[in-house]
Amino acid sequence: MQHSNAFVSFLRHYGPIPASDNMYDELIEKEIKRYGIDPPLEIDPPRHSDLITNFKSASPKNVILTGTAGDGKTYHCRRVWEVFNGDQAKWNEGQKVVELLLPASLKTLTIIKDLSELTVQEKENIIPKIAKSIHLPNPHHLYLVAANDGQLVASWRKFAINLGKDYREDFDSIQDMLIKGEEYKYRLSLYLYNLSRSDSSTYFNKIVSQITEHPHWKNCAGCKLMPTKGTTRCPIRINRDRLRQDESGSLAIRTRMAQLLRLAAANRMHMPIRDLFLLCVNIILGDSGSDSQSVLNCSVAHDRVKAYDYRHTNPYANAFGANLADRVRQQYRIFETLESFGIGKETDNQTDHLLVYAPSSGNDEFKSLVDQDKFYGGRSYKSCLDDYLEGEREQLNELIEALSVQRQRLFFTLPQNEKYSPWLLSVFHFADEYLDSLRSVSDRQDGYTESDFIDKLVRGLNRTFCGMMVDETDRLFFTSSGSDGRGRIAPIYEFDIGVGKHRRDPYLDFRLAHNSMILRLVIVDPEKD
Repeated sequence: MQHSNAFVSFLRHYGPIPASDNMYDELIEKEIKRYGIDPPLEIDPPRHSDLITNFKSASPKNVILTGTAGDGKTYHCRRVWEVFNGDQAKWNEGQKVVELLLPASLKTLTIIKDLSELTVQEKENIIPKIAKSIHLPNPHHLYLVAANDGQLVASWRKFAINLGKDYREDFDSIQDMLIKGEEYKYRLSLYLYNLSRSDSSTYFNKIVSQITEHPHWKNCAGCKLMPTKGTTRCPIRINRDRLRQDESGSLAIRTRMAQLLRLAAANRMHMPIRDLFLLCVNIILGDSGSDSQSVLNCSVAHDRVKAYDYRHTNPYANAFGANLADRVRQQYRIFETLESFGIGKETDNQTDHLLVYAPSSGNDEFKSLVDQDKFYGGRSYKSCLDDYLEGEREQLNELIEALSVQRQRLFFTLPQNEKYSPWLLSVFHFADEYLDSLRSVSDRQDGYTESDFIDKLVRGLNRTFCGMMVDETDRLFFTSSGSDGRGRIAPIYEFDIGVGKHRRDPYLDFRLAHNSMILRLVIVDPEKD
């Protein structure tokens, strides 16, 4: 009988399989008990401390939690329920609305787990009460509401029209807070937290640590595929180790994946926590060799080892959902987002030369960068490469697919150097410079940040504004078309402003937007501080 680890069976439910219902907070507790997972997989919710501090105060306010599905709104509500000694059995009964007493203020807190689950009649009954509590300066009855942005606005607007002028103004203020990303307005008894504004890359690293360092991995003891003399043949354990660290001891996969998530956030593509769990599990358990199952279990892992068939379990391809059929992959936002970087499809002559022609020349770089990976490196595509080089071309399609997978592997494993840049294997060739500029702006102690990337931005803006191949980087020129501003050509010079810190004159600078992932251009007047 083959050895099996229940923790692997539990992880499969977070992956892209039909039985992934336990990714929802309402059902995850049952799966934890079923598999005996201790400690459970969980990370501190981004707004947990804010909620607890508020509801422990003598004068607490209402709280509305918004964000996309999977951001952890219901999970936040459950944690509040637990901290204030709510009955766990009552929470698990599945009621949409529950109440508890706040000990410090002696006020009643009503928790609405998900506004979208309420019927129209239930909304008609409870939304006026929430609106009244938010309008009062010191309400006795408070509300904690989890709601998607669209549901919140649509439901509230319908009733605000009939609640009077003051309540219509409150609705306008809440809508304005959503648009501007504000969390508090002095005239309202309300904190509005948008969980979609959290940093996905930070939570990705926390989730990776939770999964890869979980103590239940020790249950693999006794399996014949367990590590012997520091090595293992099990694809699940191999992929887990690759996600933890590569053979050189660096955190290559998780570090570069975190960079991709930061870039996605800069493009306003937020990844909810639910999707990050799915991504981590798919990297470890993804399997493309079965029509019925897209993730490994212990039994299939043994079959892969027996046939030395690791091409189906490649973690670098799993990171982009390559183990899934196209129609299935498109159902998951995380894979659609990562696929937009073009990694695997984007080519670089130097890298492709390394993959195609270096193997036959005994190239040392090929040995160190490709061939030393005995599971997912040169051995995995040797047969179709030999076929191509010998002129047969019978496995050409297999070679094209294999080279795409190798580019994905190299993206995660290439060291950053002048000869081979991992970002040349993506559509964002200057992503590393952009990320460096974010760090330089974030880390600066005082004054203006100077970098080559900032110079490139200023040069690009000048060429865009002027319509000419200007090279100035010390001043930014503003031009117009001389009419209503809709003309394609802007030949009229209006004014310019210096780039670089100045004691007296206004100057151009770059700062970070509220989410710390986007550069914004600002004009600084030193005399007005």
